[in-house]
Amino acid sequence: MLPKFPILLLLLLIAVTCAAAPSGLAGSAAKLSKSTTAMNEKTRFIVEILEQLVRSPARNRSLQLHLDPALPAATKDALMMWSNAYSPSLVAPLHVVIVISYSSFSVTFSHLVAYTFSHLLLVNLEFDRNATTLLMQPILSGVRSLSLLTPVSVKPGPLATYTFLPFCSPRLHYLGHWSQHTFPTWESLFPDRFPSTCQATFRLATWINDEPYLYRRQRDNKTVGVSMTLLQLLANKLNFSYTMTTRSVDGLWGTEENGEWNGLLGMIQHSHYHFTINSFLHTEERLDAFDVAEPITYEEVAVFLQKPAPLPKWMNLVRPFPIRIWGLLTVTLLLASGCFVLQAKVGGRGWNADMGPLRAILGQSSPYLTEPRLFAGLWLLICFVLTAAYTSNLVGVFTKPAFPPRLTTLSQLLNSEKRLTTPDVGTATAKFLKDETVPFIRAFRGRVDLYTNESQCVAATMRGTHGFLGSTVYTSIIFANKYKLRNWYRLEEPFNSYGKGWIYKKNMPFKEEMNKYIRKLKEAGLMDFWQKNEYEALGYTAEGKSGGKGVDGVTGGMGHLSGPLTTSHLQGHFTLLSLAWALSTFLFLLETIHKKSFCYSLPPSLPVSDTFTLST
Repeated sequence: MLPKFPILLLLLLIAVTCAAAPSGLAGSAAKLSKSTTAMNEKTRFIVEILEQLVRSPARNRSLQLHLDPALPAATKDALMMWSNAYSPSLVAPLHVVIVISYSSFSVTFSHLVAYTFSHLLLVNLEFDRNATTLLMQPILSGVRSLSLLTPVSVKPGPLATYTFLPFCSPRLHYLGHWSQHTFPTWESLFPDRFPSTCQATFRLATWINDEPYLYRRQRDNKTVGVSMTLLQLLANKLNFSYTMTTRSVDGLWGTEENGEWNGLLGMIQHSHYHFTINSFLHTEERLDAFDVAEPITYEEVAVFLQKPAPLPKWMNLVRPFPIRIWGLLTVTLLLASGCFVLQAKVGGRGWNADMGPLRAILGQSSPYLTEPRLFAGLWLLICFVLTAAYTSNLVGVFTKPAFPPRLTTLSQLLNSEKRLTTPDVGTATAKFLKDETVPFIRAFRGRVDLYTNESQCVAATMRGTHGFLGSTVYTSIIFANKYKLRNWYRLEEPFNSYGKGWIYKKNMPFKEEMNKYIRKLKEAGLMDFWQKNEYEALGYTAEGKSGGKGVDGVTGGMGHLSGPLTTSHLQGHFTLLSLAWALSTFLFLLETIHKKSFCYSLPPSLPVSDTFTLST
């Protein structure tokens, strides 16, 4: 019996296990069924909210879902299948972010680039006392249409709906409990978040050294400019006040260095400044890191060069004809002289016998006249035409100054010995010159000099060794007004063109309202009108704006000749007259010393016999 006891015990354990197995399996199945039911209920709950959205407030709009990764996979699949059933609409979509809790949103969706979302609905599924602070997330501050659905208690029940008004008090605004009957329209679910700034105070990072957009007027030291006029108008219209800085903390405008921004833009990114009203170029890097306003204007970046000095005034004598014509005249004179000498030899007389027709040109007399020659008569006619043409051109020389040829294209600039310069004060232009990935800048390798002082760049340009790279309007104004320069011009071919205007902090509230009014002012033509007034106040006329083509008082052109001719204008003629006098004196002394004259003498008297023969 003893040997059989372990076997019986083993059989008893198997029987008990088998008897208990059905109840264990049933318990596991019950738990799985309960979990599936809960999951299905949550899925149905979310789908019901979405269907109510598309039936009432968000009708005719597509929904783009952003799901919490913590949601069960089956729930996410079911929601995505439901979302794909709706075809995209031409109207801006409604982005719906579904999260389980406040902490889940903070961890999972903190990377959202929310400023690209014009319309956003947050759905929080579990009760959390901090859930309403979701609306106050910095990345959501610039969203135009924003609301939150969240439970009001731990117990299942209706969802409360909130929105957030950034500048008004109380900023958290309760809209009501969620129901498609409570929110039948889009405006009821998404009221205007920016009806007014409610007398908010914006902190502006500004540098009051940006003509014609922001600068101090000399006669009364008042801050004026296009941006200042626009800011005051918006402040009155939108009911806000502002504070301004006089310059950046580090003396730079704003570029990115090693992932960090400096200058005014660094103050906006890292401090509590809302935006700047200085006229920044809207480059690709700035578009990525900040929000930009509607461009005030579009401006080119070009090279400014020293205007070549006018040709010396003693060259007035030779300028009526180009070098080619002077060369042809010289060759023609030599050929004509050779023909006259050859004619004299053929006639049996001396080389000076047939120079009579040329005496008229030199203003000398002739003791006798030679027989008329066709060649001599044609030569005199040619001399008359050339003299008339020379005289006419000489009049033009005296009435309009001449300059050596200028550089007009970037290829000519590249092939010249010019170097490039611009102030290294944190501008996009300075960073552009440092970027050797740009083919043109790479071609200028070793020929770029960046100075920390603007005056050094201007001095290098006026020495004729450098070209100043800068925005057309601002650079033209500082050359003409600040440094009182007149001998400069702008390269006709620009480097590139950018939109130019204000820059906002990322996701800054109310930027869309401000941009809307800026667009309206542009469409009404007021922006162009203000710029024209500032240009005139600064002496920057339409001709100067076109690039420094030589207008008096604006770009330093010499203009036309005014007043009578002076000795300096006739340097060449007096020089030639002095040479003629010197040569005449030398010939006179030579004739006196050698008892000979270069003038032609009378022929010897004829014998009487010859005279009689002739008379006979």
